Amino acid sequence: MAYFHAPVSLDPEEEPTHHKVGAWFLGPRAENLDYLIERFTALQTDHARSRQKLYPNDEDFITEDIRNSKLFQEAVDTMEVEHKVIMNWLSKSSIPFWSPRYNGHMLMESTMPAILGYVTTMLYNPNNVAAEASPITTQIEKWVGEDLCKMLGYTVKESVDSAWGHITCDGSIANLESIWAARNLKFYPLSLKLATTEGKLKFLVDDDQPKIFDVEICEGQRKPFKDCSVWELLNLRPLTVLSIPNRLWDEYGISQTFLEQALNDYSPQTMGKDALEKKFEIQNSAKIMVPATKHYSWPKGAAITGIGRENVIDVAVDVDARMDMASLKKWLDKCFEEKTAVYAVVAVMGSTEQGAVDPLEDIVKLRDEYEKNGLSFVIHCDAAWGGYFSTMLTLPEKAVKRKWSSCVPIRSLNDHTRRHLSAFKHADSISIDPHKSGYCPYPAGSLCYRDGRLRYLITWKSPIVYHSSEEIGVYGVEGSKPGAAPVGAFLSHQVIGLNYDGYGTLLGEATYTCARLYCHWATMSRPNDFVQIVPLNMLPSERGENPDPKKIEEEKDFIRNRIIKRSNAQLANDPDAMQKLAEIGSDLMINAFAVNFKYQVDGKLETNEDVAEANYLNHRIFTRCSALLPGDKIEKRQLFLTSSTWEQEAYGKCADNFKRRLGLKGCQDLYVLVNVTMSPWPTANGFLGQIANNFKQIAEEECEYARARNVVNPTYHCFVMQGNTADVHLVYLPMFHLGARRYQVILKGTLPEDVFKQYKKYRDDHPNVPLVLRNLQSMLLPNLVSQDSFMATITAGTSEPCAELPYGPFEISNVSEVYCASLQTSALDSEYPNEMPFYLYGSLSSPNIEHLLRASPNVQLSSENVQLIVQPPLTVERLSKGVVALFTDVRERVIQPMVCTNEDATDQSQFKSRGFNFVPEAQFRVRIYEDWNFAEQSPNTPIATGTIKLVDRIFANWKVINADPCEPVPRKETKPDYYYQVPHHLDAAASYPPAPIPATSTRASECKEAHARLIAQKWKDWMIDLQKIVLEPKRTTPRTART
Repeated sequence: MAYFHAPVSLDPEEEPTHHKVGAWFLGPRAENLDYLIERFTALQTDHARSRQKLYPNDEDFITEDIRNSKLFQEAVDTMEVEHKVIMNWLSKSSIPFWSPRYNGHMLMESTMPAILGYVTTMLYNPNNVAAEASPITTQIEKWVGEDLCKMLGYTVKESVDSAWGHITCDGSIANLESIWAARNLKFYPLSLKLATTEGKLKFLVDDDQPKIFDVEICEGQRKPFKDCSVWELLNLRPLTVLSIPNRLWDEYGISQTFLEQALNDYSPQTMGKDALEKKFEIQNSAKIMVPATKHYSWPKGAAITGIGRENVIDVAVDVDARMDMASLKKWLDKCFEEKTAVYAVVAVMGSTEQGAVDPLEDIVKLRDEYEKNGLSFVIHCDAAWGGYFSTMLTLPEKAVKRKWSSCVPIRSLNDHTRRHLSAFKHADSISIDPHKSGYCPYPAGSLCYRDGRLRYLITWKSPIVYHSSEEIGVYGVEGSKPGAAPVGAFLSHQVIGLNYDGYGTLLGEATYTCARLYCHWATMSRPNDFVQIVPLNMLPSERGENPDPKKIEEEKDFIRNRIIKRSNAQLANDPDAMQKLAEIGSDLMINAFAVNFKYQVDGKLETNEDVAEANYLNHRIFTRCSALLPGDKIEKRQLFLTSSTWEQEAYGKCADNFKRRLGLKGCQDLYVLVNVTMSPWPTANGFLGQIANNFKQIAEEECEYARARNVVNPTYHCFVMQGNTADVHLVYLPMFHLGARRYQVILKGTLPEDVFKQYKKYRDDHPNVPLVLRNLQSMLLPNLVSQDSFMATITAGTSEPCAELPYGPFEISNVSEVYCASLQTSALDSEYPNEMPFYLYGSLSSPNIEHLLRASPNVQLSSENVQLIVQPPLTVERLSKGVVALFTDVRERVIQPMVCTNEDATDQSQFKSRGFNFVPEAQFRVRIYEDWNFAEQSPNTPIATGTIKLVDRIFANWKVINADPCEPVPRKETKPDYYYQVPHHLDAAASYPPAPIPATSTRASECKEAHARLIAQKWKDWMIDLQKIVLEPKRTTPRTART
């Protein structure tokens, strides 16, 4: 069973191994700067000496006269100034990956040996595309590949089927190469089939051939190659296919050169995958199966290789975000039944956003079962993140507990992770990134093959570049590649060690840190708190069908008292607490979590159930815990996190379970926060608790905004007035982002005679000014709608009363509801309607329309007294009740979200957008339905068809409806820039337009313009700050010439 233990030492008097970890990094506060400077000085000196000693008789080419010249000095001064500018930019705006406060992406500072190896090599600038450009670094890359293969459990030996690995620029390229290799492996037997029936290898299957060329088919029997079916050839086992070239040489004397020439015209490299499928009448294209937690490089790689995104199958994941074996089996059964080949099944060994390890051992066993029935495929491990954790697999037999406060315990891997990482040796290929959990500089990905012959399937030689068998750049996707990357990885491996005492210790300490941070996420919230923080990974007490809330709280109290409040030294001496730490958290060192909120409803705490509002809250928190623009004040960020959006369709029951635990309902995608904890430092001296407290404060502050948006309190309500008689229609002004106003409502009421007269006169004199009715008594909208009458006032298109109107108080009577619909996220559709719907209501002499808001963001569009020409004519009863009119020539789904292109941005008497103009004289074809349900379910049976023409009295609202009333407002200058003033009173939002509230549009172009303005201003401020550097006095004396 997994457990925690102190740093390994059999001698109690020895120092803890954490001290050794301290020697591997420059340190969060550059504590080891003196050592790094010493090594930098040494490497510069050595590099200069190598240049000077190589050809000692050559004269200097940059002479003292050149160095003392004015032009030389100006050029050097310019370089110095520009270098200082760059250093200043980087120091001010670079993300501090070295800081324990950084818990965002899979990044920490690189190890000092990796930096030294990289920088030392960079001065020589070797190109590992060919050995002649990199004789030593090519060899080093081979050594790195061998070391990684051994670490993963592969066998490296002096034979053709030895494991083999190489450096790529990143994991995406490694994954792409694995797709390329799997594709070519799948089609290799078909290419050989064509070469034996149409090409240069016909003799191989001639009847007079003394030795029949046979192969072992997937089920285990041997069969003449020429008699194998297409299905059997597509499902030869990987080892069988890779052995074919060697067998042809051993048994028939066919050289590799001739075989390559014979197959060239029939390979997928030449013909293309589609041509081969057509040639063999393959109806169903082969598939790649990946979990829903896949990296985006998988669909991208499938697109690049011609396999196509639609042939990448998303296998469902379980509640822990691991591949669901039942779902995988279902897909494999489907492929087997439909005779669809499978290129590969991909196991993600450490998902990017959850740190989840897929059940690799189970996948290997499942392949064995399917191969017995005739279905074979490659198994690839995407271990870009999880590969280096295999150094933690071998635990020492004895661990000595330490009492020193500087001791950082090492968390061993849980049973699930150990079991499936131990199965690496059975995978056909593995991608692994030294620049992730190997703590090496970018770019350094890697791809390792269990059988190195697989690399020959993706060889692409250039006779101009490659001249010997020692080349490594001939394999894979890349051409030119830095020799510095493998040297950085090599030196880091050599110094630290790819074993338990090296990388295993480093990753064990970081995993311990991540587990302790998980404890904070799991216990930070109590049932009656407004802020609710929930990690993806459940506590043991939370598992099962009906978890007991009492036991959950008991387990949380244990964590609070026995883990969170303890020092490292105290924990190392508490076996029960150690055991608890072993049972909780993610598979590796990533925590996915989310925040929800509660608010008061009639004196009781209610949990927010709206996914969109929880997403809003978590996005605000992420904004506080990240820096996105040049010039952002990095020092103001108390911690750094990253975030992700989990698609409901892909994450399925994993998302459902997570939402349930958060108290959310709905099928919307879920926005989550993610911390990746790679640092071994934060658990010392209570620093991790400080980070947790920083997060809690941010979450509580942002929760106030979320609550303010969603608490439904009595307020004032505004309606645009329609009609030329005393019986007017009132069209409500909604807001998607304010709980009390999430309604689309149309009312009808009667104005007093004296009010009507002045109302009509003002309308006639100001035809383009909307008149807005506002209730005088603060109340909830449902209560207002239910009243027969209420007191009101009128304003003329502004929040201030109009002197020309009797702005109140007066009573509007005979109030009745014409239309009412909720605009809560749960009531909205997940996508816009295909054709634009309007509600048609009023009278035969004065019909009105109002755009039905089916999705957000959106535009409120109203028009009165439209010209209605439909057959059969609508009755008075139908119009007074209201019907739905679909504008059949306006494809709303295509044009949304709409961007206003009005010449006057303040003109609300019309709305222009690309592809759609809602302006006077515009005419639209319509189909009429009884209601929206009929329009959706029976689109081919309208009650009438015809046209609607707009006349005048148009009202368009695209700002207020989408405005966020809780945009951040900076506090006084004495407070941090990121501490926001919580709006306790939102009555200002009732006015129209809501001047005190920033009406931030969500439209793409407006966001882009605002973004550009913000960047421009920040750069302007920044450049002023840099003037002291740029305007430094020029050096007046020449530099000293080299002695």
